[in-house]
Amino acid sequence: MQTLSLKLLPIVMLGLGLPAAAGAAQAPSCAGQPRCAEVASFTAAITDFRTSTVGRNRIITTTVRFQNRLNRPLILGYVDGSGVATDDQGNRYTLYGESSVRAMGIINRQGLDPKFVLEPGQWSDARFELSWTPARNDIFGLSFVLELAVREITPLQGRQFRLGLEHALRFEGLGGETPTPAAAPASPATAAAPAAPPAPMEDACAGKPRCNHPGPFVAEIQSINASHAGTYNDHVLRISLRFRNLTDQPLVLGYSAKSSKIIDNFGNEYYWGRAGTYDTSVTGMGVVQANQANASFVLSPGESRNATFQLIRYRPGKNPIGTGFTWDLAVEQLDVLASNQVRSVRQYSLNFQDLAARTAAAGQAQNPGEAVQQLKDLFRKKK
Repeated sequence: MQTLSLKLLPIVMLGLGLPAAAGAAQAPSCAGQPRCAEVASFTAAITDFRTSTVGRNRIITTTVRFQNRLNRPLILGYVDGSGVATDDQGNRYTLYGESSVRAMGIINRQGLDPKFVLEPGQWSDARFELSWTPARNDIFGLSFVLELAVREITPLQGRQFRLGLEHALRFEGLGGETPTPAAAPASPATAAAPAAPPAPMEDACAGKPRCNHPGPFVAEIQSINASHAGTYNDHVLRISLRFRNLTDQPLVLGYSAKSSKIIDNFGNEYYWGRAGTYDTSVTGMGVVQANQANASFVLSPGESRNATFQLIRYRPGKNPIGTGFTWDLAVEQLDVLASNQVRSVRQYSLNFQDLAARTAAAGQAQNPGEAVQQLKDLFRKKK
């Protein structure tokens, strides 16, 4: 296990309100798409929006895809405290803690994290998780409005940064079958002289289902197996995920601890493990957690490797088991320094929708640990 340097770069707040540089392109754009907001420098479209229940808490999990409209690199950060969702009953869902935002850095009084970088025409996803704790007689709504603010970050000499324009984004009609297109406030930079539109980002998945292309790698699900385990008949999902390096340089990846979550079509959540424990839900790939990182998952140019992830729904009882699943997780790109320390270069949010699992009864092989446990249980019954 190697030490992880949590500070990517020295952070200095030098000023506010830096105007966007001229050269906003006319494409890509929302072009009337629902759940999409557009400003001069980027578009932001919701690609997944789901609700679930954890104990008394109501949870919203949403994935927002940001795409750079400029002909230069663009750095964005989430403005801490700006995220709120309101349902049609007037209930407020808010973000709490750094783990409620994945892939995008946070801007707060302590500084900023400039890790969310988009090249011209490139898109990348960020995940936001909001929660609300209802009282006993509260009525929860089914339609939502989501508001959040992101701010542009401009790099300066000496690895310093300056905050630029802040953009208030609003998405309406979420949670329903017919969402309403979101309107974004106009930016003063829209009057800038147009430049040649950036080349669109090529999708290396080529339309394949169960595939995600967040940047320098492709992640494609190979299999999803379901089984029951333990005294309380916990429902276990095991997912084999193949990563392929798309770059011409070695690529080091690590799983972001405690970021893996599944929501089924009934709104039930599957967890990486128990709260307050270390995340050991992945095999075949190193984990980034507790200020440490395992940098053993190295892909040569063009190389592919698999990792297996396990998620559990504890004590389902007689409640129905879902047949469709949505999986979210975060993966970090790591850099091994000359000092043998490991630096996190970028975090990527992965979202896989409309997944179906195969059970062991349908001919899928069980993992060795489950098979051994079942043999032990069988011998106990014979005594």
